Amino acid sequence: MAPRSKTTGAIATFTGFEARKPGARGSRKKPRQRVASDGAREGDDDAWDASVERDARALKTFDLTSAFGPCVGLTRVERWDRAASLGLDPPKVVLEILQRRPTTAAWRECVWHGRL
Repeated sequence: MAPRSKTTGAIATFTGFEARKPGARGSRKKPRQRVASDGAREGDDDAWDASVERDARALKTFDLTSAFGPCVGLTRVERWDRAASLGLDPPKVVLEILQRRPTTAAWRECVWHGRL
């Protein structure tokens, strides 16, 4: 619930959160199911979600590990190649992820891309 404030003259005072009506509950919507391209309903894609989460975590760890050199201004593949050529032994799983995932910026660029 959103906090409410009341204005007294030029000073706003915080009054706390809105009170719920007794017995009122939040809406419980059923989770949406994804629709496959053939129109069939897909169940929970927990395995796929876990795979994406695991890959994203591995890439973020690679980005934030300074032992492999700077990551700003380089794609992850360029940084991995640079680290390998310098004998820094970058994790091979990172290269495998980059070869397996789509070529979108979210997968190719470091976590600092567009933020600095």
